[in-house]
Amino acid sequence: MKPLTKVNSDKFTLVDFLESPNGDLFGKAELFYAFLDDWKDRGTYSYHRELTSSCGTRAKIRDRGTGKERDFIVLASNNYLGLNTRPEVIEAGRRALEKYGSGMCGSRFLSGTYDLVTRLEERLAEFEHRESAVVFTTGYQANVGTISALLRPRDVAVIDRLCHASIVDGCRLSGAPFRTFRHNNAEDLERLLSRLAPRYRGKFVIVDGVFSMDGDLAQLPEIMEVARRYKARVMVDEAHGTGVVGPNGRGCAEYYGLYRDVDISLGTFSKTLAGTGGFIAASKDVTDYVRHYGRSYMFSASPTPVVVATVLAALELMMREPELRQKLWQNIRYFHGRLKTLGFEVFPDPPQSAIMTVVVGPDVTVRRLSKSLYQKGLFVSTVAYPSVPRDQGKLRISLSAAHSRSDLDEALGILSDVGKEFRLI
Repeated sequence: MKPLTKVNSDKFTLVDFLESPNGDLFGKAELFYAFLDDWKDRGTYSYHRELTSSCGTRAKIRDRGTGKERDFIVLASNNYLGLNTRPEVIEAGRRALEKYGSGMCGSRFLSGTYDLVTRLEERLAEFEHRESAVVFTTGYQANVGTISALLRPRDVAVIDRLCHASIVDGCRLSGAPFRTFRHNNAEDLERLLSRLAPRYRGKFVIVDGVFSMDGDLAQLPEIMEVARRYKARVMVDEAHGTGVVGPNGRGCAEYYGLYRDVDISLGTFSKTLAGTGGFIAASKDVTDYVRHYGRSYMFSASPTPVVVATVLAALELMMREPELRQKLWQNIRYFHGRLKTLGFEVFPDPPQSAIMTVVVGPDVTVRRLSKSLYQKGLFVSTVAYPSVPRDQGKLRISLSAAHSRSDLDEALGILSDVGKEFRLI
């Protein structure tokens, strides 16, 4: 069905459709539909690509216009150690499917706590050197459930301005006030805590270990020092650091030698661990409290046995094969260096994780560049407003240990061509 209204998508962003022009609840949806239709017609809509294969270093994508499958090099996946297609991981999932069936058909509180998920929590606690761990069905739920369980209206959360949306939503669900401090700015954190500490009981400082949009690390030593001075508890979301950052892959806190000092470590399964879900690791009193007060844990279905089994297998491989992390970092340093040699403006510099970004600029340029990259067979994420400030768009590149040197060189060739086409280099 074609919309009745025509909208030039180049002149609008998602933010322009938050409110209905006529008061009708669905009025904004009707206008957005016209905007989206034009965006897709121009071939610059880069989201919801339909994959018809596993998403490794290469993938097949069904073209939205022709319906035909095409082969792509993938620089858009968070499959950092390449574990999602490992035979051991796939076999573990197959065995779990045969033993437990396709799902537990209940919440963890009722019929969904099975031995496999208990074993995963034990192994995660061991890996994180914590007393206990809690597994959630999604990483988003891990943040939302933990934060909303612990905060009360007389408490306050102070979070980095670039924290993941699930952290923001957890603060909102809690009903407690929260404030944001300037990105990685411990002085601004102290300014806020000095003003807020006398007015609130509990203080909760929350940061990403690796910031998901740019790939830079939290300045954790300075942040921890300020938080402790004001008797604030600290949680670090290590979603993009687990398996990548630190001597043993425990993330940003381990990188700085602080992983035993952080109060709560949070991680996800949808990146390095090649599944879906999330977890927290902390003292047993905290994890037991979250189990009984975290709404996203209590009122959600248990994670499926297939997912839990594959995550367990991936966790064992990650711990047993540190050479995977070494190979990943070889790829990171090589690719980052070649991008700079080509003339791209790359952030962070030097690289701090498996994520790096290339500055593009105007939102319209980002959309047109995404179309060119797609036509040339490179699957890479493009980021524009409102994910970043208006006209400060970028490419977000994610690398894997599974990328071969030929994969990377082919991708660099495409990026070089597109960079010249759009005068980025």
